[in-house]
Amino acid sequence: MKPITKIILVLHIVILCLFLLHNFSGKRYNTPNDMITPVTYESNTAPNINSETDSLAQSDPLTSTPSPVETVTVPPEDIESINQIISDQNTSVLKGNIKIFEEIYMAIFRNGNELTASYITSDDDTETNLTGSIDIQTASFILSNEDESISFQGVIEPGTQKGDILTGIFINKKDKAEVNLYLVLSHSFGSTLDKRYPLIEGTTEDVENFAKEIKSYIKSDEKEKLAELIQYPISVKIHNANKTINNPQEFIQSYEDIITDHFKYRIDVSYTRYLFSNDMGVMMGNGDVWFHSLEDKGLKIIAINN
Repeated sequence: MKPITKIILVLHIVILCLFLLHNFSGKRYNTPNDMITPVTYESNTAPNINSETDSLAQSDPLTSTPSPVETVTVPPEDIESINQIISDQNTSVLKGNIKIFEEIYMAIFRNGNELTASYITSDDDTETNLTGSIDIQTASFILSNEDESISFQGVIEPGTQKGDILTGIFINKKDKAEVNLYLVLSHSFGSTLDKRYPLIEGTTEDVENFAKEIKSYIKSDEKEKLAELIQYPISVKIHNANKTINNPQEFIQSYEDIITDHFKYRIDVSYTRYLFSNDMGVMMGNGDVWFHSLEDKGLKIIAINN
């Protein structure tokens, strides 16, 4: 074979090897386009109360400025909806979370553009008092305590899938915490915070202390004491049938059938402050217990919806 022919043959072999090596490398290290899973990042300014990263601040509120709460001018047709959530001359009661598994229960009274509020984070907590203002045109609010170490600021969003809500930021400078805030409207009553049971004889303290008694007696199964708080006769449900209980002795005898474990749990997780009330009385839980002030008898349980 001639030398030049050998050279041409070797070149062809080298080119063929390079071509095969290139294809092999591509198949080994390159992912086909149809196997790539796109990752989409969405911007969302609404807080997620179930997210640990949302609930725990990444910055120190003492040395950094909190993320601004975005506000927009409310269209005229939506202003009435905003007004219904935090109504003038009414107290709005809201529930939500400010930390992981830490529930907050807040009541806000509005007088024009001025707000007066208080909140607790458990049924046994001392109330924290707040003052602030509301701007209906931008659906925004701000609240803080006397030394401004605790503050709430955010916006009001009516008619969401989860109801009428307040979203924004909770800041506690003493704990160096900055947490997203998410509150859902529970109910409202047409009075101030300090006189929140206008249709019931007795002070706010009387009413809420009575609710605490009910909760305590049910929690500890003090059936005799609980029996004395009831107005008889009273209708209850025993084994899915309605039954009339005529006196304390009958109630004590049927106690386990009336105050079931499920009913006890419902009362245990209920609050004894900022309770819903109307001319029918004061409600505990989701209508589990109703009580009212009766002439010459004081406060008495008038319904047990077990």
